[in-house]
Amino acid sequence: MSPDIRVEIGPEFKKPSVIIRADHKSLLVENIIKAVEECIDEKYPKIAGFREGGIVLVNQADLIRVYTENRKVMMATESGGYEIRRSLQDIEELLDESYFVRISRFEIINLKKVCDFDFGISGTIRVTFTDGSDTWVARRYVKSIHQKLTDYKKGDNDDE
Repeated sequence: MSPDIRVEIGPEFKKPSVIIRADHKSLLVENIIKAVEECIDEKYPKIAGFREGGIVLVNQADLIRVYTENRKVMMATESGGYEIRRSLQDIEELLDESYFVRISRFEIINLKKVCDFDFGISGTIRVTFTDGSDTWVARRYVKSIHQKLTDYKKGDNDDE
């Protein structure tokens, strides 16, 4: 099925907007959303990942987390893990701060890829991602993650 595309240009439109109309959420709808997000996020560069002698440029929207392991900086995506040949601090400066948050000295996560925050154990937070993997927020970052989540939720409400 090919989507209907209609473009309206006129002085009454002060900024571009995209409306997707469908009878249900489908793979096609998801792909359209992803393509639009990638165009909008052009100010945030892709991250070069290395695996098996090859280089892959990864969109920030596809990152689940960036972390250090065995003194190497790694990134996890739905399609697997990649080594990054830059410091974690360098990568943090490139990432969209409205969606990425540091949860320890060794890890930054993408809030868009989180499916659950478990506050069950006193003083700690377990983070579960959309791919089923999980990690923990370091105790010294618990207060800042609470604030980030509050800000993130407020930002979601502003768009409605």
